[in-house]
Amino acid sequence: MKTTVLSTFLIILIIAGCGGPPTPWQKAGFSGDEAKGTSWEAWEKANVEPQDYKRWRAAGITTPQEAAEWIHIGAKKPTYAYAWKKIGVNSPKEVRLWGKLGAHDTQSVKKWKESGVETPQGARAWMKIGVKSSDEVQKWTKAGIYTPSDAQNWKKLGLNLGEISQWKNAGVKSFKEGKKWLGLNVNKPKRIKEWKTAGITTPEEAGEWIHAQIPLAKIAGEWKNAGKTPREASEWAEAISQIRYPLVKQWHELGIKTPSQALPWVNAGIKTPQEVREWMDAGIKSPAEAGLWVKSGLSNAAEMKAWKGSSFNTPKKASPWLDAGVKLPNEVQAWKRINVKTPKEVKAWTSIGVVSAAEAKAWLEFSSSKKKIKKWIEEGYIPQKAGTKSTVKKVPKKTQGEKKNSVIIKSGD
Repeated sequence: MKTTVLSTFLIILIIAGCGGPPTPWQKAGFSGDEAKGTSWEAWEKANVEPQDYKRWRAAGITTPQEAAEWIHIGAKKPTYAYAWKKIGVNSPKEVRLWGKLGAHDTQSVKKWKESGVETPQGARAWMKIGVKSSDEVQKWTKAGIYTPSDAQNWKKLGLNLGEISQWKNAGVKSFKEGKKWLGLNVNKPKRIKEWKTAGITTPEEAGEWIHAQIPLAKIAGEWKNAGKTPREASEWAEAISQIRYPLVKQWHELGIKTPSQALPWVNAGIKTPQEVREWMDAGIKSPAEAGLWVKSGLSNAAEMKAWKGSSFNTPKKASPWLDAGVKLPNEVQAWKRINVKTPKEVKAWTSIGVVSAAEAKAWLEFSSSKKKIKKWIEEGYIPQKAGTKSTVKKVPKKTQGEKKNSVIIKSGD
């Protein structure tokens, strides 16, 4: 009886042992009913220890085949595979691709991902344009450039990374915009920022002002802020070379609203609104009248006003005296007091270097010969009183820091 029971027990043990998993795999949760591809034998064949089975599954690796692939690339423990998955590398194939690029560990790959490069293919694209490391990629992304193609296009503009960063900081959003600014010969970030600060934010708009002969951002901004267009600015610039809107505004305040109205004043030699105002205040109401006075030899409104208030009150009357060198009408009377009565007579004196009636009077006390007086003037002499006698005194000149001796010539010498 005892022999029969023992035999039966041994048979049961043998049967149970032949069909079910070993005890460690039983503890791991295997019953022996699993499909062949997921059986404990398949896990064991993949070199997975029973005590690691649940850890592999916790790491998201649910098949022996997947575990075998991780183990094949060196991740022999589930914690190693989990470390890769934690940084977003979800397959052994991806690990191998990163390795071909020189990123053999999780820390290296993590740095690439932190720089914005999520895949080996993305890293390879950066490397193709000469950006070899994640550190370099971070420099590009810090400059606001996030793709290799964008970086390559910026490079085509002839800019290095530091310069590109400055362009981006100046508000240039893309290399296409940068190319347009360069096409306008606006080639410095500082200048671009000036245009944007002036309210002209695109190269297309800046181009309109530049082509309208308004090349500076500040000046273009003056026109734009006044509600004016590049075309309006261009008309003033072309007509009278006036590109500053504040000066154009001064023309407007004079009642001169268009470049065609301002042009006659400019052609008359009166080029600024301030000068026009002075001529108007002096009684001149038209550019034609002003032009006649300018042609007569006057350079400013104050002189013209003095002549207009004299007996020589027209350009025709004043012109001969002005041509003779008389600057103001009161000088005419001074000449007449020494019996020099006509413009022609005055010019005879001014042509030899005598600039005023007082000087002519001094010479006449010494000599009546203009020929002799001209010679002395050319030699550097001036008429001068010496006691009660008239004399000619040579003007002292400095030569290498020293004065020449003065020479006195007495009347009658």
